[in-house]
Amino acid sequence: MIQVAGKVTSNRKVKPGYYLMAVKCPVIAKKAKPGQFLTIRCGNSTTPLLRRPFGFHRIGPSGFEILYERIGKGTTFLSGLKAGDEIDVLGPLGNGFSVPKGKKDFIIVAGGIGVAPLVSLAESLAKIKKAEVCAVIGARSGKALLCEDHFKKIGIKTMAATDDGTCGKKCLATGVLSEFLAGEKGPRPVIFACGPGPMLKATAHIAKERGLECYVSLEENIACGVGACLGCAIKTRSGYKLVCKDGPVFNAKEIIW
Repeated sequence: MIQVAGKVTSNRKVKPGYYLMAVKCPVIAKKAKPGQFLTIRCGNSTTPLLRRPFGFHRIGPSGFEILYERIGKGTTFLSGLKAGDEIDVLGPLGNGFSVPKGKKDFIIVAGGIGVAPLVSLAESLAKIKKAEVCAVIGARSGKALLCEDHFKKIGIKTMAATDDGTCGKKCLATGVLSEFLAGEKGPRPVIFACGPGPMLKATAHIAKERGLECYVSLEENIACGVGACLGCAIKTRSGYKLVCKDGPVFNAKEIIW
């Protein structure tokens, strides 16, 4: 864990209300892994007081990207930053995704802004020799559907689901997942998911029914980010655990939903 000043190299709107920020920060980028997160001080005073957590969207040798939705004071501050501005960054934090040894078949399930930390994972999975990677991306509408083009660009079969049917199928991401798995007769895939709690619970249930490994990245309200405040505790089969310290990635079967 390192606290350092990162330099914004770009910050642009990618969809209405959604932004992609690139930050030059090699000292953190070299240590970061898919599924881990960082916290950013979003202001120049005590308002807002708490740092804001963001999963690593993409990770490179000299920096990283974060994909975020502008919904409050912190993200509104971030959306106004320009190339050359500096931000106070703390990371990498938490535990990221672990890919089971010998596995070659994977399904990524993303809901809304939950797709953000799954892109760095997708890029690493796509590099595995003879890997078969599929992705299901869900959103409220086509205007909120993120990263579909990037997944396809790196060779991942991508299926979309929207609540209003403006892109892909008019259903939940878990509906597409169930339909896809029903038609699968090959190797048993590993599922990686991030998104709203109800989607993760449903994904975990689908995986359990089919006897599939499933790992979920939880979107809890993280305050301190280092396990000191105990504000992000969840129930697991081995007792309470902290999303910021023990997660945010957990084996789905360990969580008491």
